[in-house]
Amino acid sequence: MVIDDEELDNAIFKMLINRVIKNSEIDIVVNGEEAIKKLLELSNNPELLPDFIFLDLQMPVMNGWQFLEEFERLNIDPLRKIQIYILSSSILSDDIDKSLSNPLVEDFLSKPINLDKIRTIFEAA
Repeated sequence: MVIDDEELDNAIFKMLINRVIKNSEIDIVVNGEEAIKKLLELSNNPELLPDFIFLDLQMPVMNGWQFLEEFERLNIDPLRKIQIYILSSSILSDDIDKSLSNPLVEDFLSKPINLDKIRTIFEAA
């Protein structure tokens, strides 16, 4: 699942993932609130939850920080199956440090992401 309000970033990211994993299913949602709703629907059947979430920080309606708080509060993934990566164009050290110190977050990825980094993530899984 990709949670990002930038259409162009989403299209590029989806294309890169498809180059690494053929026939992958990628849900794209444009804000944290939409993602929470979708994840709650899927949580009734945990095997349908995504393996990965790539989360932008700056979005309207519900930003990435708010999403992480709500995701944890609702205990959407009690088995911690989902790997969450922050995917952001932020270069603020506070954002990077806050991301990396969050136990829900695997890593902070800077936009634009490259194909090698995506390969590394999926090969390690």
